Amino acid sequence: MKHNKIVFAAHDFSPASKNALELAADLAFKTGSRLFIYHVVSTSVLTDSENLYTYNPELDIKKTSALLRRGISYLKKTRSGMQIAFEVDYGFLIPTIAEKVEALSPWISVLGVKKRTGLDKVIFGDVCTTLIGKIQSPLFVVPFNSKSLNLDHIAYAWDGKSAEVHQLSVLKEMLGSHNATITALNVSHYDAAVERNAGNFKHGLKKMFSSQSIDLKQIQGLDKEVEFEKAIKHLKPDILVVYAHHYNVWQNLFHKRFSKYALKFTFSNHT
Repeated sequence: MKHNKIVFAAHDFSPASKNALELAADLAFKTGSRLFIYHVVSTSVLTDSENLYTYNPELDIKKTSALLRRGISYLKKTRSGMQIAFEVDYGFLIPTIAEKVEALSPWISVLGVKKRTGLDKVIFGDVCTTLIGKIQSPLFVVPFNSKSLNLDHIAYAWDGKSAEVHQLSVLKEMLGSHNATITALNVSHYDAAVERNAGNFKHGLKKMFSSQSIDLKQIQGLDKEVEFEKAIKHLKPDILVVYAHHYNVWQNLFHKRFSKYALKFTFSNHT
């Protein structure tokens, strides 16, 4: 999939979402991208299936649109020249967002996550988990209390199965010429594929991130999640970059706040 120069920001007016929108705007302004703000006036399964009452979303859409226009005026004042568009839709939250992301093909999507406790904390990240399985756009996940985009230390979970680095082009776009440190972490137990790919992978990283400091840490261990968690806890990176199929690792580490942000991506059959 060829991505467009768009930063997609899903927005629901929560404090977490407002912070994420600010960071999405900063990212769009920094990279010369168009910011696209998207809000879904969500319906429920019960309302639609049981037809309990007739709900007309037009009034909510009108009110939300007015609020977004006001917010966009503020964003434009503080980021002169940035292109901003928005849209308000009505429907089921996850499918509607996924369809819009697929239609726009942004180079990155930004989503804020809320602070949760108790049972809610156990199911924390439902939107993130579902979206990352449905969209090809890299998903930049912003915690509720983040208000500035400082990416000085990046940790990348490398599984060693391939020496390719093209999937990290989104990280390169985010960093620009910023002199960050990128640490690729691999936890394995005498894996032949890792040994075969390590040299070419590190060479590819250095070539792609010529303005950044690169390091590859290979950790021997049978329990990959435990060893990886120890390494991340020690590094305390600003952003944790993971594959979508490594969700359990991301969920545990991000919930424990071993990283400020998370960047999750899926592989596409097309580059």
